[in-house]
Amino acid sequence: MAETSLEHKFTLRLVVDEEKKKVILAEACSDFVDVLLSLVTLPMGTIVRLLENHRKQEVGCLSNLYKSVVEMGTDDFETEACKQMLLCPRSVRDVQCKRLKLNLHPTEGNKLFACRAKVVDNIEDGVFVRGRSSFIITDDLKVAVRSTDLVLRKLKSVGCGDFSKFEERLVDIGFEEVMTLLQCIFSSNAPLTDTFLNKQSPQGVTKTCETLSSYMERNVEESEAEPKKVITLSAIVRKHDMRVLFVECGEDFVDLLFTFLALPLESVVEISGDSSTFGCIGNLFKSFQALSATQVSASKPLLPHYYRCQKQLLNITTAQRPPYQRTNSLVLIDPKSHGSDQPTESSGFVKRDTKFIVSDDLIITPMISTSTFCILKKLQIEAKDLEVQEICISKTQATSLLRASLVTTSALNAALWNMTLKNPKEEA
Repeated sequence: MAETSLEHKFTLRLVVDEEKKKVILAEACSDFVDVLLSLVTLPMGTIVRLLENHRKQEVGCLSNLYKSVVEMGTDDFETEACKQMLLCPRSVRDVQCKRLKLNLHPTEGNKLFACRAKVVDNIEDGVFVRGRSSFIITDDLKVAVRSTDLVLRKLKSVGCGDFSKFEERLVDIGFEEVMTLLQCIFSSNAPLTDTFLNKQSPQGVTKTCETLSSYMERNVEESEAEPKKVITLSAIVRKHDMRVLFVECGEDFVDLLFTFLALPLESVVEISGDSSTFGCIGNLFKSFQALSATQVSASKPLLPHYYRCQKQLLNITTAQRPPYQRTNSLVLIDPKSHGSDQPTESSGFVKRDTKFIVSDDLIITPMISTSTFCILKKLQIEAKDLEVQEICISKTQATSLLRASLVTTSALNAALWNMTLKNPKEEA
């Protein structure tokens, strides 16, 4: 039987410091580097689904966003396809990834919507890197074309001048090992060591950027430079520390949050700003930028056209709608067309004129299916200790919320806490 993409195995040559039980670097072929770099092209919804199914691991607040889509009824969305396109998000890089020797995210044709992405550069060999070069991968996932000078500099940088302390090991890597690497880029500072020597990764997603307090302080500075407000929320705040417990909002804010699931990891890092704050994720992203031979989204993050929303606060470009097509047995229907085979303007994912409750850790619940009294009772806080504030968020807060959703389990407070401090308290 022919070998499938998920059965493919690669061979890596590891250089191991036996005294420290640590991988110093790995030598890899371009086919494996293509697979490694492809991790940053995966939509966040796909990453959440893969890690939940294969590692029982959550990713910040994004896992709660994904679960919210799963648990919400079809009637809460504009169309059934709107729910499915969030559960199984498509990427403009899907066409490229079909050429990977091991593809974690294989996609098939769908009767509800199709992703037609153009590969700008025709690369005879390789998917994201050119030619058949050999590469060096450091333990924190910096990738570069192999050279003796680079190897020597790396060994010197870690204080290793005695070659007798090193051992070379050949390891096979397939689907399970790549899944562990995917898990480790969110939870480890040494993914190669944890994958191949420790045979496991730390449980849960650790904070990969600065502490939450400094994160909030930086948001105060950023928000002061951004006067324009776009989406209005009602924030339920605990008075003594001004902590946001949950917000009540309309469909525009929920559409914004659900867009996070469609964004590939590379776009999350690019929109968020300084990639160095994301640890191994940032290293892999910078390697992808340096080595990538294609320019699918040369200017800024790009999504398929059907992920367009009415109020898009993030710096995202949606691709042009492809021409309407009818194949021999398949009609390609826009997911927001309510079953019509004719193109329509994209409005969003969830039903218009609907109210939602969003918790601090980004669990989304339609207000029609929950009780405000039950929510307040569950908080176990007296009414006099609560207040409601109107908060207007713009691009700055939306960007902060995206960044926080990846690295914390308290996204609303990380992104909006400074705004509740500015709002004057209203006495009952």
